Amino acid sequence: MVINIDDLIRAIVWFASTHGEKLTTLRLVKFLYLADLYNARVTHGKTLTGWPWAFVYFGPWCKEVNEAIGTTAKNELILAQEYTSKYDDDKDYRLFSTESTDKEPKIIDALPTYVWSRLQWAIQKWADDSYGLLDYVYFETEPMIEAKPGALLDFSKSQMPEVPKKVEMKKIPKVKLDEAKKSIARLQDKYKQGINARPTQGPTDTAYQEFVSKLEEEDLETGLEGVAELGDLDSGRKS
Repeated sequence: MVINIDDLIRAIVWFASTHGEKLTTLRLVKFLYLADLYNARVTHGKTLTGWPWAFVYFGPWCKEVNEAIGTTAKNELILAQEYTSKYDDDKDYRLFSTESTDKEPKIIDALPTYVWSRLQWAIQKWADDSYGLLDYVYFETEPMIEAKPGALLDFSKSQMPEVPKKVEMKKIPKVKLDEAKKSIARLQDKYKQGINARPTQGPTDTAYQEFVSKLEEEDLETGLEGVAELGDLDSGRKS
């Protein structure tokens, strides 16, 4: 499949922009790598770009990808905003976006459904998460698994993820289902009986009734002043 690289780059940046995200160079590079990976999965190892991806520093990279991004920005198919790095005064970084998100790029219709749907999923998930994206690329993409630093990546290792096997549940015999239903019904009846049953109140004397009535009275007023006389505390003691 022959594609226009400018159009592919713009489609990725456009989709991120539709979700309010601007892509750093690192993220855009990794999404282009994923576009090649997803295509390789359905074409027995053939990539969209044909670039010689290698394991360099932050994972998949090649000089062609940086050159292509620069050309696409120069052709004004995407917007590139430059910012000074807050970590290194001598370095700048760029954020890529598209000015308009109304019209869908035509290349989307030409891409295999699996490729574009997976790219959409990846962009939605990691457009603002470099660490999560790098973790996925490093440990969950076939060409990177067991790759050595500096070595070219082998896309022939790409393969479709296995579909989880359906777990078959054992069928419960009708007799046991009926017994379970009856047990549940008995528990429900006991619960209802427990809710409706009220314990009988034992006999009460006058002192108890007076105590209850005191609890229902209003609180005593505060702010009383004076001295309380307790009498002779030693009069009742035995020598």
